[in-house]
Amino acid sequence: MKKNTISLVLCTVLILSLLAACGGAGGSKSAYRDDVPVSEIGAAIDTELESGPDMIELSETYIDGSMKMDVSDFEEYCVKIATKGVSIDEYGVFKGLDAKHAKTIEAAAKDYLKSRIDTWMSEYRPEEYPKLENAEVRVCGNYVMYAILSDSERAAAFDTFEASLKAE
Repeated sequence: MKKNTISLVLCTVLILSLLAACGGAGGSKSAYRDDVPVSEIGAAIDTELESGPDMIELSETYIDGSMKMDVSDFEEYCVKIATKGVSIDEYGVFKGLDAKHAKTIEAAAKDYLKSRIDTWMSEYRPEEYPKLENAEVRVCGNYVMYAILSDSERAAAFDTFEASLKAE
């Protein structure tokens, strides 16, 4: 009788452990999609920005050289800057190969923003500096976004980013 009780307890523990590892009986589902092209996300973000229609996409050379980000860490990317006027509006959306790469991209984006702050010349467009000072990086699943935008546009851009990736 004692052997059966121990076996039953061990089987119960094993079954509960397997269910927990799978996120319950139905399995776990990510809160974010991983099949959205970054170009679609970028196009949606552009509609939220005053300078959106005038933003241009930057090349791999800029990302590798100026941003010091390894393009092999992501599956896709979209980095855009304002081209009209003297606005420093900028954002980037990256799709990591997996969650590990997303963390690497997040760290690289934060390093990039720090380097931008460290090299800012205070006499150059001081009214633009708050955009850089308040720049943020966010991660949604395998996707990473950074934004150098005004407070209201940054909030709208991140809302669009997150809404584009919400699992249904």
